[in-house]
Amino acid sequence: MRVSSPAGSPEVVPLGNGRYLVTDGTERRIAYAVVARNTWVFLDGRTYLVSGSAQGPAHRTRVDEHALTAPMPATVLAIHVVPGQSVQRNELVMVLEAMKMELPIRSPRDGFVKAIGCNVGELVQPGATLLELDDGRQP
Repeated sequence: MRVSSPAGSPEVVPLGNGRYLVTDGTERRIAYAVVARNTWVFLDGRTYLVSGSAQGPAHRTRVDEHALTAPMPATVLAIHVVPGQSVQRNELVMVLEAMKMELPIRSPRDGFVKAIGCNVGELVQPGATLLELDDGRQP
């Protein structure tokens, strides 16, 4: 089943097991989704919360504005930063494992690591804060 979208919007094709092929022009990417009370989508190292109802269109909210959160139940494999460390946009900050796949977590913007909310080996649930970023100067 393909999801139709207006001209210029990406095409989304379900692949099974919570995976989706997202095609935007010539660019093809894989997205992961978890449906609980809300729908969590993991795409390009970022987490999105998608909510909506049959009565109205879906509303998307970026949940990583100040904190990076777990997109799905996962185990923390590696943490590559420490509190106070400067990070650049798209820098790898940690790696999770879910459904036997590694999920790289990248910084959505330049900033400083304010706090780390998990430990290597820990099982985190969807929406759990993994890392908090601060746009200000280093503490």
